[in-house]
Amino acid sequence: MLRIRPIAFALALAATARAQNPPPARPPVFDVHLHAPFTGDAVRTTMASLDSLNVTHAMYIGSFDQLSALPDTSGRLIPGLMFPCADGRMPNAGVQCFPNGTAAFPDIGWLRAQVAAGRIRVFGEIGAQYLGIAPNDPRLEPYYALAEELDVPVGIHLGIGPPGVAYADSPFPPFKSPNYRGAAGDPYLLEDVLVRHPRLRLYAMHAAWPDIDHMLYMLCMHPRLYVDVSVLQYAIARPAYLSALKTFADAGLTDRLMYGSDGGPRFAAMGVAAIEQASFLTDGQKRDILYNNAMRFFRIGPQPPPKVARVCGG
Repeated sequence: MLRIRPIAFALALAATARAQNPPPARPPVFDVHLHAPFTGDAVRTTMASLDSLNVTHAMYIGSFDQLSALPDTSGRLIPGLMFPCADGRMPNAGVQCFPNGTAAFPDIGWLRAQVAAGRIRVFGEIGAQYLGIAPNDPRLEPYYALAEELDVPVGIHLGIGPPGVAYADSPFPPFKSPNYRGAAGDPYLLEDVLVRHPRLRLYAMHAAWPDIDHMLYMLCMHPRLYVDVSVLQYAIARPAYLSALKTFADAGLTDRLMYGSDGGPRFAAMGVAAIEQASFLTDGQKRDILYNNAMRFFRIGPQPPPKVARVCGG
């Protein structure tokens, strides 16, 4: 007579149950602010991170050479060009941004051609603040106009950056931005831009933290404006990050917040977990921040009818 040990039998039953009832797949995630290497072995690491979090779409920010090197992911990675660039070099990275050599801004005709060819699908990260250039600076106007004309989304850096970025003796980052100023990141400075370009799809990166009050006003008054919370998940204390999320939630504005990893695979899981574990958010609000809002902003898949709000957060 065959004897089966009770523990072995229980383990076998559990394995059979797992095979017949695999754990549910993670809900989908849309990363609207991805910086990550896509060269050599780093490709596998980055893609494994996206797979583990079920990131179905990611807006990848890079130089033109970095965008050109992206693997074919059947539309999963959405290429976004970073500019302007001091002396033609990307802030915090030092790589050449685009074929203009040391020019800070890409040529408009060249940029139009890249959009037409599908090689650039987002203008962003617009890192003008690194150069001390405000969002309403006339030098950015041709790019807003082109984005509105071609219906290209725009993501603009507002708020905090790497600590010490403006100081020559700071060990971080290796490529300094001596003109970086907080005054150039005030979300109020977007107001004339949005009114001048009413069809522009624009999101403020990092939610312009710590200018949350100004950001609340902008979201209330400009219903096409969105924000991402990206760097806040690791660059500020967790209570401060959760406080900012709760402020947006209390104002009824979670339908315009979007998740971004910013730091790449190392920080992606941290950012998703912070939102999933926020007790003051409903399951629906978490799904909106992690996926639904970005699908709507980037116009991927079926689109719900536009919401007509008569009150802020209504």
